[in-house]
Amino acid sequence: MAPKLASVLASGVIIFTFHCASAMAGNRGPVLEYRNEKYGFSIKVPAEQFVAGTTRNPQIGGLWISRDNQARLLAVAAPNETGGSIKSYREFVMGNTYANAQFTYTPQRDNWFVLSGFMGDQVFYERITFACAGRYIYGWQLFYPTRQKSLFDPIVEEIHRNYRVGKGEDGNCDQS
Repeated sequence: MAPKLASVLASGVIIFTFHCASAMAGNRGPVLEYRNEKYGFSIKVPAEQFVAGTTRNPQIGGLWISRDNQARLLAVAAPNETGGSIKSYREFVMGNTYANAQFTYTPQRDNWFVLSGFMGDQVFYERITFACAGRYIYGWQLFYPTRQKSLFDPIVEEIHRNYRVGKGEDGNCDQS
């Protein structure tokens, strides 16, 4: 599943439902709170900076575009159909999605990793989490212009703090 999820993140083909929620701590403005029914994850997006994007697949996640059309935020989940490890998935994403990137932050733990850096005049931040003993892959990714780092860096931090990973399909890690 690694190639499939990576291509989904890169292409932005996702659909979602959301509602306005209370303000995010760092931005103090309204947020769009997205909750994925099928995979049980949630993400809060600052409504002052983002609007819902057009998507194709209602099952796997959400897409948001900045109001100035310069930034793109994606959040997805899917089964790990290949059964690959987090290490092999990370290597795949680094070598394919970010083949020409300059990495500035790349921590990896037992069940998650972050890739952040620059590709041309764009900053990227991607967080991937393996859940249910690696059977499900959750992730979110934000691309934004380097010249807007001071605006989007705090948004990355706030999304990172508020993103919640689910527990597999229909909220049950025990399903096979």
